[in-house]
Amino acid sequence: MKSFIKLLALLFALTLWSPSATSQAPYLKKNEYNATQLIVNGKPFLMLAGEANNSSGSGIEHMEKTMKALKESNFNSLLVSVSWEIIEQKEGVFDFTSVDELIRIARENDLKLCILWFASWKNGFSPYAPLWVLNDTKRFVRVKDEKGQNTRTLTPLCNATRDADAKAFAALMKHIAMVDKLQNTIIAVQIENEAGVLRQTRDFSAEANKAFVSQVPDELIQYMLKNSEVLEIELKSAWQNNGSKIKGTWNELFGKTDEADMFFMAWNYSKYINAVAEAGKKEYKIPMYVNCWMPQPRPNPGKPGNFPSGGPILSALDVWKAGALSIDFLAPDIYGADFKTQADNFHRNDNLLFIPETNIAEGPACWAFAEEDAICFSPFGIDGRGSSMSREYALLRQLMPLIAQYQGSGRIYGIYKHRGDSSAGRAFTLNKDVNISVIYSRGFMRSPQVTQATGTQNQVSAQFQQSQEPASYGIFIQTGENEFILAGYNLSVSAESTNPGKEVWLKDAWEGVIEDSVWKPKILHNGDEAGFLRSDNPAYGIRAYRSNPSEPAIFKFKTLVYDK
Repeated sequence: MKSFIKLLALLFALTLWSPSATSQAPYLKKNEYNATQLIVNGKPFLMLAGEANNSSGSGIEHMEKTMKALKESNFNSLLVSVSWEIIEQKEGVFDFTSVDELIRIARENDLKLCILWFASWKNGFSPYAPLWVLNDTKRFVRVKDEKGQNTRTLTPLCNATRDADAKAFAALMKHIAMVDKLQNTIIAVQIENEAGVLRQTRDFSAEANKAFVSQVPDELIQYMLKNSEVLEIELKSAWQNNGSKIKGTWNELFGKTDEADMFFMAWNYSKYINAVAEAGKKEYKIPMYVNCWMPQPRPNPGKPGNFPSGGPILSALDVWKAGALSIDFLAPDIYGADFKTQADNFHRNDNLLFIPETNIAEGPACWAFAEEDAICFSPFGIDGRGSSMSREYALLRQLMPLIAQYQGSGRIYGIYKHRGDSSAGRAFTLNKDVNISVIYSRGFMRSPQVTQATGTQNQVSAQFQQSQEPASYGIFIQTGENEFILAGYNLSVSAESTNPGKEVWLKDAWEGVIEDSVWKPKILHNGDEAGFLRSDNPAYGIRAYRSNPSEPAIFKFKTLVYDK
């Protein structure tokens, strides 16, 4: 048995050095329209991803089943944890078996991986640090509460913990470079998970108290001076309300508030995690980011400590930008109903949109990639639930080349009816004479037959009624002055003239597919499918031809403009 395992290991090692593989590590690059994209094997790559449950990465059999199912559901990526407590159970002794297994399974299923480095922090606590770290509270110092008691959270003000974390992370990245640099299975890394202090506003240890009454670092002050016009409103207001000082303590610059405590912790977390990132990038430089537990929406995010105080939330985003220069971007975990707003808030000139955690739901992925130039969409807890994204991801897999081509151009838009959205749809200006109206619609499903069995009619009718409320989503791309692509699900589209002397006819409604980046027309919709039975103005349903129930589809349209 041991010989067989060794043989498998040898065969695995040989695959790592395939001559046909690329040697260029994944990286970020701005396209011609200034949108930042993830480049993998020389091409822009959109991560149609999901995040596995927290402990999944340690279960190899579970991951084999999970990745196989994700491949079958049109995923191309998986976010999965690698924990410090597993790879360094004894200080200085590293075991990367679990990492190698994740890489093997991903390759077998043609999936890319984003590694989640669960080390010093996870959801505001420190459950993934090794026992030898947690057992030594004098060497590896904890956050203290206001009574001076140890909490279950390692403090970011402890250099010994920072250095141990960085050493382990550097060893991990060195190993990944050795086994994966040529094949690019691992394309990004998240450092820690939802860092910050829970249930209190900051660390109240003697060392933290001393730092809190010391001068705010000049690095942060210079950043605020340089970016004063574009600072996020919470930091900007706190600073301006206290006189926009360029020297002073945290309370002197930001007031005697909970937010001052939060900014203080954000600075210390950002510097700690930046040191970890620097150590890792010295071994293997691929995109690295930090995620955050999102508070309640503006203008009332709530008290720091009800969410991890010091994490890279919107209020503290600029503190992190000043303190964590080696972090490529900051990423929101979006679970609230305000998906569009939060996605837009995190998409800044200096911060691309990468969504590592969100609800499992159809629709927002199309919005994120098209409207906000996102590079990743990843619902959390995807184990055994990938089929929920299969339909939308199948559509996006076809559209990936077009999305990458048009991101940032101002000619690609997302369409998504979210919870609480009372709008009818969305309108687009195609040219000076033509507006395009895209309307949310219900999916088509033939009414069920009524049976005579007692109670069956009510059950079937209830199921049918439920089927009438699916998601509506899509992507609109203007490809020419009179041409556009509309891809999506449960939408209808029509054209209106904006010129009193002109009439518009929406024509050439070709449904098709994109295979290997090549458009292949399948069916020309006209007649009844153009809605002439309902109106003399053509209105096309965006759904696969004669599908029951409805399925997403891709259409190319042209508009004809003529004198009245």
